[in-house]
Amino acid sequence: MTPALSQFYLARVTLETVTPLSIAAGGADGVFDVRLVRDANGLPALPGSSIAGVLRHLYCTLHGDDEGATDKLFGFQRADEGEASRLHVSWGAIQDSTGQPVEGLLLGKDGEQRLADPVLKALMEGVARETRDRVRIGHRGAAADTGKFDRVVLPAGHRFSAELSLWSDQADDPDWREVLGLLVHPLFRLGGGTRAGLGRIKVVQVHHGAWSLGEKLGRKQYADLPRGLGDLTGLEPFAPPAPELAHLVCAKLVLEPRGFWRIGEGEGSQDHKMDDQGKPADLLPKLESRWDWEARKPKAAELLIPGSSLKGLLAHRVAFHANRRAGHWAHKVLDEHPDYDKSLHCDEVKTLFGFARDDREAADAQRVSSREERGRAGRVFIDDGYLNLRSDELKLMMHNAIDRFTGGVREHMLFSEELVWKGAVELDLMIDTRGVSSAARLALRDALADLCEGRVAIGGGAGKGHGFCDGSLTWSDGGAWIEASDTDHGKQQQEAA
Repeated sequence: MTPALSQFYLARVTLETVTPLSIAAGGADGVFDVRLVRDANGLPALPGSSIAGVLRHLYCTLHGDDEGATDKLFGFQRADEGEASRLHVSWGAIQDSTGQPVEGLLLGKDGEQRLADPVLKALMEGVARETRDRVRIGHRGAAADTGKFDRVVLPAGHRFSAELSLWSDQADDPDWREVLGLLVHPLFRLGGGTRAGLGRIKVVQVHHGAWSLGEKLGRKQYADLPRGLGDLTGLEPFAPPAPELAHLVCAKLVLEPRGFWRIGEGEGSQDHKMDDQGKPADLLPKLESRWDWEARKPKAAELLIPGSSLKGLLAHRVAFHANRRAGHWAHKVLDEHPDYDKSLHCDEVKTLFGFARDDREAADAQRVSSREERGRAGRVFIDDGYLNLRSDELKLMMHNAIDRFTGGVREHMLFSEELVWKGAVELDLMIDTRGVSSAARLALRDALADLCEGRVAIGGGAGKGHGFCDGSLTWSDGGAWIEASDTDHGKQQQEAA
């Protein structure tokens, strides 16, 4: 404490993963390319730096940096000057089945008893650990170079406890309410893959308090405050203010496949359909389990519809429509860019879905002074979806390849595939409309129309007729943004700016 900052604010919050979480620990472990951050007990955790970094970026994005407001709140360090952050954020500790956060090392018999908790036991044994296979498809329809990787994710439904505190010189600092309000903002997402289905967080509860440490009574009340993240004695419930969402447009996408479809490459025999010999199919859809907090146990495995699959599909289709509208046909584009990559050479894709320059463009990146041109996050967020299947909605289909000379089945080319029969898929989309050009908006509108009208397929097997859907979109603004004329869109852009 300093005499100028004697007012102290503190909040203890409970956060829940709405979609799976993947905060990378950095580097591979010999099994998976992206590991999950864990604490000293081997349990998943939320690094305080991750929470603080997202809050800082979101604060700056929403309010700009006029007069250095972000630096004054979150601190800064430059060549010859710097200032500490007034906001402090603890690590987020995972909660057990009773809602108590796990703090400190769990050692001895007490530690063993604590780790026997159903939530912690599942995490330690790896039962609740899920992985995601990711692949970036190039314009030739095959995996792009270095575009195949996997990452560990924490299933949806788990809860964490964290603590935020702020030093201030005001008895009712608006920055404090502003920071707590950021926690309930739709753009507050943690970890990697936040534009591709992961990292969506919801606030379960917030309890806070404020003390004037320049006064004896305030110091005594603060000294009596329990230290545990889960102990709310001396704190009062707080409802964070609802955020302003004028620049965000949300949509509910409902897809009804016309026939068979399959997304992902599942594994294992549990929860899958067996043939007459008790053998699962060679190719399986991806199933994933979520944690049911009310029942304190994992839910039955459900069919996963990853946001990344829809994101990749839309990115390719946006590139097609953007080039079509601009009159850039394939032969001309490839003449100009023999190694064409939509993520680097299509401005509309870069605007909507972001981009990152790789090592091959290091020389170009050195000549670019603008940080934004060296990489930018996407403006389209697509959440993962789940579908609870009945056994009669899973079908086995046999495949083989015929030898053209013998007329028999080619060696190793007889296999089976498990497919999903119809069903309804619901996915949530959110678009940050700031900075989205009319060309990008129209290309996205056309891509979504293709998806909903059966001109493009989800998942694998499109060449065999799988994955084509009829769909509908329900927009939070009634479709005003996506259907706006160029004149109306220009006005919207000016208002957003």
